[in-house]
Amino acid sequence: MTPLALISEDASLRIAQIGGAGGDWTAELVTRLDMKSEGMVFMWPSWSPDGEQIAVSASSQRREDPKLELWCGPRNEGPTEPIFKNPRDGRQVIAAGLAHYVNWAPSGRALAVVGNVGSGLAVNLVAASGQGQPRRLVDGAPLYFAWAPDGRAVIVHRAAQLVLFDLTAGSEGPIQIQRVRPSFRSPAWSPDGSAFYFAKPRPGGGSIIVGARRSEVGTGAEHEELMELTGPASFVASRDSDRLAVLTLSQGDSEGRNLTILDPVTGVQQPVVDRTINGVFWSPDGRAVFAFEPQPSSTMISLTRYDLSRDGECTGSMRLARFQPSAEFATMLNFHDQFAHSHEIVSPCGSWITFAGLALGNGGSGRRGFGPQNGCYIVPTDGSAPPRRISAGSIAFFPPQVPEEDN
Repeated sequence: MTPLALISEDASLRIAQIGGAGGDWTAELVTRLDMKSEGMVFMWPSWSPDGEQIAVSASSQRREDPKLELWCGPRNEGPTEPIFKNPRDGRQVIAAGLAHYVNWAPSGRALAVVGNVGSGLAVNLVAASGQGQPRRLVDGAPLYFAWAPDGRAVIVHRAAQLVLFDLTAGSEGPIQIQRVRPSFRSPAWSPDGSAFYFAKPRPGGGSIIVGARRSEVGTGAEHEELMELTGPASFVASRDSDRLAVLTLSQGDSEGRNLTILDPVTGVQQPVVDRTINGVFWSPDGRAVFAFEPQPSSTMISLTRYDLSRDGECTGSMRLARFQPSAEFATMLNFHDQFAHSHEIVSPCGSWITFAGLALGNGGSGRRGFGPQNGCYIVPTDGSAPPRRISAGSIAFFPPQVPEEDN
């Protein structure tokens, strides 16, 4: 059984258990956490790396006692207490339905939390246990970052700066890697953590994706130029192999084109498709990417699976769904390269992908029959069945891996 955390239409946190295979799957809602009696509503769940814990934002807009907090606890009990509280002058969401952006440390013992702090956005390191005071890592905007796979460093892209924070004891402060006009958004790491990737402006316009060896940070060593683009870069690293799914963004826009698979080791570039794409996510085994493509003259988005050979060549494609995204899902697509570090929409086994919004055909009735209402859906990644609604709701995510008792 595979758990799926979702925010239902009544703003409660629910966990469903998904079983079966292909189009023959079942879903059972087994956990529900609701604090409306205390004036709290929940937003945006986030799983720990081992799937044993879950964090979720909680908001109360009571005039006499407004709150914006991050709660955390065991997945079977639900979040039990706040581990982070926004200051009184920072109780505003950072995007539609998104109070905090949460990215767990690979160890699961800490979380990097982006939230409003009154003067703007800040990245705070917070213990999952709730013990101790949050550590302000960096503030400013825009903010993008990625944990090193060993959890001992964080690379942060803030405005025109790219810096590496060494989190080991006795480290001397951040090391500046680049300070130029931004030409990318979120950095990425190689699976073994020996290298990381970012982009720099290309003379005459556009950008160049470059690779840097972690061991050479601060030495003044030249970075390896890997790929030239005609605009800003957006890229997502596969966790299975050292490959990047690359999009060329329009200046000042979150949409991209010219999806290409880049192998940073060999330098080989394999074109996949040249269409407008809102976001792209990898399958767990690295053998496919899932692209969300806006439909012309429509609010609908098409979800397409592109199959890849081991060298990144596209070997086929299949459209899996068409839907109108919820506000929360649209936010995730707008910053897909950042959310790819922290939130899983593909199940750990690779059998299902989830999305939120209104599917073409509605995918099953809810409380209002077949009238428009946002829902959390699952569709088999092999295309063996159409999307099916799990529950009315706004956003849903799988854990990075299934806890042992659910295997």
